[in-house]
Amino acid sequence: MLSADLRKTLNAAIADTQRRRHEYVTLEHLLLALLDDPSARKVLLACRADVESIREALEQFIAEKMEALPEDADTSAVHQTIGVSRVLQRALLHVQGAGKPEVT
Repeated sequence: MLSADLRKTLNAAIADTQRRRHEYVTLEHLLLALLDDPSARKVLLACRADVESIREALEQFIAEKMEALPEDADTSAVHQTIGVSRVLQRALLHVQGAGKPEVT
């Protein structure tokens, strides 16, 4: 089970993917969405992460390495990469093993 906040973040990553006209939601899209999540941002800042540098590097990587679909392409049904699927599966397994009710 995913928490409401995590579902909101995943939906933000999907919306960003669609806005950029990308075919796949990648770990980069997910990390960008997490940077805007208050809880995730708080954890990153507690680890002394330079959130804005991370954001800039992600934006640059996405702009340079990810190809946009043509203007007339249907972006309503984007897909997760294997990497995103594996991260979510591992998070679910970790939560189950810890006896917690949901991934946050």
